[in-house]
Amino acid sequence: MSRRDPMLAALLLAIAATPCAAGACKVESGAQVLPLVEIYTAEGCNECPPADRWFSALSRTTSPTQAALLAFHVDYWDEFGWPDRFADHAYSQRQDLRITLAKQKVTYTPQVMIGSDVRVKWQDAARLRSTLERVRARPAAVDLALDVSRTDDALHVGVGASRAAGDGAEPLLVWLALYQDGLSSRIEAGENKGAVLDHDRVVRALVGPWRMDAASLSDDVQIRWPSMADAAHMGLVLFAESGRTGEGMQALALPLDACPAQDPD
Repeated sequence: MSRRDPMLAALLLAIAATPCAAGACKVESGAQVLPLVEIYTAEGCNECPPADRWFSALSRTTSPTQAALLAFHVDYWDEFGWPDRFADHAYSQRQDLRITLAKQKVTYTPQVMIGSDVRVKWQDAARLRSTLERVRARPAAVDLALDVSRTDDALHVGVGASRAAGDGAEPLLVWLALYQDGLSSRIEAGENKGAVLDHDRVVRALVGPWRMDAASLSDDVQIRWPSMADAAHMGLVLFAESGRTGEGMQALALPLDACPAQDPD
């Protein structure tokens, strides 16, 4: 499915996890760029299940030190017979923003993006591997850090980003995503009626963007656990991208099973 971009003014406003005190862990990005692979998908789209299966397989064979992966379920398919319970209008807005920054005109599903390449041919394994290797070879211009503690109610996340020495003043957009693996839906209407769809790396919450014009930024955020949350199958991805082109500048992935729940006082 394709569509024209809506107005985006409102939106434009690795890695080894080291457990610390119970319920807390800290992680920092490495010297090279960690690629971010995004897929924009929807349970109501009959062309999406093959791409979703490919994306799930990629997530099982790709470590957090090789690439970060995020599946954004868009909401513009909801009106065609099946409302996707994992969809959010914010994810559709992000897809539109990515297309705008890349100076393209049309969004569609399934759509795979790596940095400023918003039309990745996911079926071409050799080309995909080459793209990821090329991104990983770049020295990072941004350093990222996460400081995470979790309780039964929420995640408490310290976010940090700083420009590498000598980096220019290009505006950056910094985002934080909470994802979940091992989700499944039985589709009862729409183009995929009767199918059981399995999903991995599903974005369950998205915070940002922070616009980073200075040399560094830091913030503390709280993310409430979404419905059906299972921390053993969830993780965080912090990522920075160019505010002019959408080029991926750095990403940082943290599986939450590295951060045990904090004991109550």
